[in-house]
Amino acid sequence: MRHNLHEIDQSDAELVLVLAGDHIYKMDYRPMVEAHRATGAAVTVAVRTVPLAEASRMGICALDADGRIVDWEEKPAAPKSDLASMGVYVFTRTALHEWLVESRSDFGRDVIPAMLAGGAPVYGHRFDGYWRDVGTIEACWAANLDLVGLVPPLDLFDRSWLIHTRSEERSPAKMGPEGTARHSLISHGCIVNGTVQDSVLSPGVRVYEGALVRDSIVLLDSEIGPGAIVDTAIIDKFVHVGAGAIVGLGEDRGTPNVDEPDHLSTGITVVAERARIPSGARIGRNFLIGPSVVESDFAGLVVPSGSSVWRHDGSTPAPAATEG
Repeated sequence: MRHNLHEIDQSDAELVLVLAGDHIYKMDYRPMVEAHRATGAAVTVAVRTVPLAEASRMGICALDADGRIVDWEEKPAAPKSDLASMGVYVFTRTALHEWLVESRSDFGRDVIPAMLAGGAPVYGHRFDGYWRDVGTIEACWAANLDLVGLVPPLDLFDRSWLIHTRSEERSPAKMGPEGTARHSLISHGCIVNGTVQDSVLSPGVRVYEGALVRDSIVLLDSEIGPGAIVDTAIIDKFVHVGAGAIVGLGEDRGTPNVDEPDHLSTGITVVAERARIPSGARIGRNFLIGPSVVESDFAGLVVPSGSSVWRHDGSTPAPAATEG
C-alpha cells in the first residue's frame, strides 16, 4: 500500500477501501462506507465474531456502545474477546497518508495500534455473513470443502449475487461410464472415470478408473492414476499420482509433522506443484511432498505419519514419504 500511495494521490478519491487477499467471503461494502462517513472515522475496520480457538491468529478488538474501537490486540496468545478484524478497512485518504508511514509495515500490528494510541477515531463495522481467513493449510482445506455441502454457507449459485472468476476456456466436465461424483465441485475440463466424494476439482483434473478422491482439493491439471486413493489431501497443480498409490494413509491424523508441526497436524497431506508420486507409494497423514519430486526420488523408505517433510531441491534426492 505504501509503495502505491502515488496511485491514490493521482485520483480524487475521498476514501480508500483496503482489502486482504487471503480471505473468503462476499460482502456489500456500501453499508460499511456509509457508516464510516456517518461516524466521521479516520478508519473503519470490518469485524466479526470468530471461534475463540482461532482468535489468536487475528487482530482482536472491543467496541464501545457507539461502535468505536477501544481495545486492540494483534494475534494475542490469550485472546480476551472473540471479535476479530476481517482485514477490511475504509480509510480517509488523509488518515492513510498520516498513519501509513515507513516505520509501520502492517495494518493490524502497527497502523491500527498507532492510530488508537494517537487518539484517532477508529471504528468497527460488524459483519455477520460467511468469512474465512485461509492463512493456514487447514483453513484453506476447510473453506474449499465448505462449498460442497448440500446447503453451503457461501452460495456460489446465488443468482442475485453472482461471483465471477477468471477462468480458462475449456470443454465441459466429463463423467466416464464408471465415473461418479457426490457432494463435489467438478470444474470444466475435468474427466472423471473414478469416484469423487466431498471434494473440489480445479480445471483439467483427471481421475482415472478405479481411483478415489475423498475430502480433498485437487488443483489444475493434476492426474490421479488408476486405482489410486487421495484422502484428506491438498494436491497442487500439475501433480501426477501413480496407479495404486495412496496419499493420506492410516487412521492416525493427530501426529504432527516433525518439521512443520504448526501447519501439518490435523491429518491433511499436501503434495506440492509438479510432484510425481510413483505407482504403489504409501504416503501417511500430515506429510508435505515438495515441488517437482519425481519417481526416482522415492527410495522406498518406510516411515510413520508425520515423521518429516520431504523436499526435492534438485541435488539431494528426497526419500519417499511412505508408510507400509
